[in-house]
Amino acid sequence: MDRDDGRLRELWDLREIERVILRLARATDRRDSEAILACYHEGAEDDHGAFRGSAAEFAAWVPQTLAIFEATQHFLSPPRIELEGEVARCETYCTAHHLFPPEAPGGARDAIMGLRYVDRFERRDGAWRIARRTCVWDYTYLVPAGERWPFGPEWRLGRPDRDDPSYSP
Repeated sequence: MDRDDGRLRELWDLREIERVILRLARATDRRDSEAILACYHEGAEDDHGAFRGSAAEFAAWVPQTLAIFEATQHFLSPPRIELEGEVARCETYCTAHHLFPPEAPGGARDAIMGLRYVDRFERRDGAWRIARRTCVWDYTYLVPAGERWPFGPEWRLGRPDRDDPSYSP
């Protein structure tokens, strides 16, 4: 492999890793267990603090845990990725919003969290996936959600499931 081929391979690897990170955030917000699990290698582990266990257990835990929220959104920074052959170490900053509905104890509010995903990726059989994820929490606070913009029937609203418009062609 010449130098240019090596640089193209590196760019390809970086992009593939970034795509997995983005797919996992989307799958989390859509509460899509199957799509969450597809971002991890077999035998992978996840440590979110409140959850510690296998990727399969995590994929089942997310929809159950997020069910109390009206909506969630995870905003990601570009990841810092360090490639070392078939392994990559990544750190991605995230600001996450978790919107409690008005009928929740405490009323409508937004739980805003600053966190980082510290990941170990591995390339197995040509595919980059997460082998281990650790969530590092930097801050969290609650903001009361006052009067809401009155969406009318002409507005297409997002959904935290497979009925979301993003699943349609």
